[in-house]
Order: sequence, then C-alpha cells, then structure tokens
Amino acid sequence: MMIQHIAPKHLDNPYDGTAKPSPESVALHFDGKRLLCRTADGALAFPTVAELGAGEYTYLFRLDDAAYFLRRDARELAAEGYRYEDITLLFRTARPQERAFAAVTAYHLASWYAEAQYCGRCGTKTVHDGQERMMKCPKCAHMIFPKIMPSVIVAVPEGDRLLLTKYANRPGASRFALVAGFTEIGETAEETVAREVMEEVGLKAKNIRYYKSQPWGISAGGLLLGYWCEVDGADEIRLDHVELAEGAWVTRDELRRVYEDRGVSLTNEMIVEFIKGNAPE
Repeated sequence: MMIQHIAPKHLDNPYDGTAKPSPESVALHFDGKRLLCRTADGALAFPTVAELGAGEYTYLFRLDDAAYFLRRDARELAAEGYRYEDITLLFRTARPQERAFAAVTAYHLASWYAEAQYCGRCGTKTVHDGQERMMKCPKCAHMIFPKIMPSVIVAVPEGDRLLLTKYANRPGASRFALVAGFTEIGETAEETVAREVMEEVGLKAKNIRYYKSQPWGISAGGLLLGYWCEVDGADEIRLDHVELAEGAWVTRDELRRVYEDRGVSLTNEMIVEFIKGNAPE
C-alpha cells in the first residue's frame, strides 16, 4: 500500500487563506530534512501550536478534522517530548500512515516556501497570496506556484526476470531499485522512459505502458509516473556507473526468497506485482 493510500482518512489540500491557527492546531517545523516530532511506541505525533508558541504560521492542509500549519522559523525549536528526526528515514516506517503522508506533503511545501521567499525576476521579498497557494512579488507581480517535478519509475521484466538497480553515491541505497529519472524539457513521459532505460542500463525500450502515479513529497516536488516496458533487442546491461552502482537481471524466485515488502513506494508496489506474476502483458 503506497503512502498516499490513507482512506478512509482524507488529506484536504486546497489552500485556505482565511484559516487561522488555534492552540490545538498541528504545528510542523522543519530544520532542513529534519522534522520536529515524537515517535514513542512507533506512533508518529506532532506538536500543537500551543506547544510551539507564538510565531509565523502558514496554513498547509487538513487531515480529516485536524488543521496543519507550517511554523516558518529558520532556527531550531524546542517542545517538551519532541525531537528532530530525519524525514527521509522516518516516513517509510512511521505509523499511522496518514500522518507520515501528511509529513512528507508538508515537507514538499516547506521546501517550496523556503525557496520562494524572494522573487526570481527582480529579487524583491515575496508575499503570500490571500486566495491561493502562491507567492507573489509586490514589485513586479511575478507569481510563484508550488513546484511539481514529474519523473518516471520503470519496471523492465524479461520473462521471469526483472531488471533491478542500485544507485551510486547514496549511502545505504538498496539494490532493489528500478530505472528512474526526471522528465526533461520538451519531453513526454514515454520519451523519458526510453531515454532513462538507454542512459542507465544501455537497453532499448519498447511496448511502454503507463501503470499509475504517486506524489513523492520527499523529493520536494516529485510526482512519480510508473511505467512497464519490454526490452527491444539484446538484453545485455551496459551500466551508467555515474548514476548506478549495480544493475542486474533478478529472477522471480530469487525475489520471492529475499525481497522484503516495505510498502509505501511505487517502486515497491511494482516489484511486488512482478513477484506475484501480475506484470501487465
């Protein structure tokens, strides 16, 4: 189950310029990729506005009946019983899942707010629009909206084998990754699939089929687009050693023995679908 699958819970994400924080509102504060939170007994919890005290708060979204606000403060804050945790590690294991999803979505917005403080056209300090989630320049009227960066996740099966990779220069990276990459200017997602498969592992792709998408706030704007494709021609891997440390064809039987279903990600779901024999024809 991917991280955004939180039903019957619901994350209501439209901006509400009239929302004001109450003492009971959830207050999220980030220091880089660290989130102020509590994980006692495996249960993820966040401080309230009352616990963080007075400061600048920006409305984020609602998770069911709870209003979430971003505490916009460049310094570390203190709240009894809470500490900063690395969100890149936290979100994969934290429960309940709806709070983990709220945390990574908030990180996406926190990163954007940090980057949009000044106008990229004239350098003037920006202000928040009152009607929508947009930063605007009071001098030249330049408008800055949240950044969304599409990228592809590509599963390449070949009979009872699946192409798996391991990222280079990422400490602790798993060898159970799929081919992936960001969509470039002037490129369709399908063209991204073909280009990334060729660039990363030296294979030609054919029969490219869309699977499903996933918001991926941990990359501060990612929107993952999942695809399946087949190899067109020879299946010899020619690895891009700048991007990847490993690339290999792994059999379904081996994956059944060693792969750990961690949920959360689109990559995980696609690998599990292959293990179950559900890869689309």
